[in-house]
Amino acid sequence: MNGIHDMGGMHGFGRVPVEDDARFHAEWERIVFGLVRTVRPQGVYNIDESRYGIERMPPAEYLSASYFERWLASLERNLVEAEVLTEAEIEAAYERARDLEKPGDLVPEREDPKLAARIRDAFAQPASFDRSGGEPSFAAGDRVRVRNAHPEGHTRCPRYVRRTSGVVREVHGRHVFPDARVEGEDRAEPLYTVAFEATELWGPDAENPDDTVHVDLWEPYLRPVGGGVDE
Repeated sequence: MNGIHDMGGMHGFGRVPVEDDARFHAEWERIVFGLVRTVRPQGVYNIDESRYGIERMPPAEYLSASYFERWLASLERNLVEAEVLTEAEIEAAYERARDLEKPGDLVPEREDPKLAARIRDAFAQPASFDRSGGEPSFAAGDRVRVRNAHPEGHTRCPRYVRRTSGVVREVHGRHVFPDARVEGEDRAEPLYTVAFEATELWGPDAENPDDTVHVDLWEPYLRPVGGGVDE
């Protein structure tokens, strides 16, 4: 979907701030991280649904939210949509937390060794989304053009590369296609790293005409150069 979250190439936001390598700036961020990483392996929702939840935040809320506030917003949305919690239950918990002098008092104590072991195993497993299937349509060195598609749902194809041409640098096999996965379809498509010249993306306004931008793109986003009108 097109939205404020797709900020690549947008004017007016300045340089990306680079902070220190600290992952968490407050205790609540650590808790949110732990909650998300605990819930997802249980099949309540997947990483693509997590991203899609963030994408559906109202633009003003998205821009004013921090990184982990966006994670929390998506967690709440996905738990409600999965009917694990209701909005009323979340709001009630928020109101209880406001009345506490020590927010840590709100965290319930629960011992579940089997759940803890399952989550530890999930953390230890290397992430792999590679799938078997047919041969890819493109090979390294092929020139491709990104389709001019504007889906209403989730997509991993950024707007700033649409309608531009690049060269396939690497073929990564077949991987889970995020656009379909948020709709409940476990579909795999070939994944490529595509190189774009800076002037192809930004025209004469490119900061450095000699720069090359590499973007990972799934096959449905692409067509051969000269393969017909823009889509």
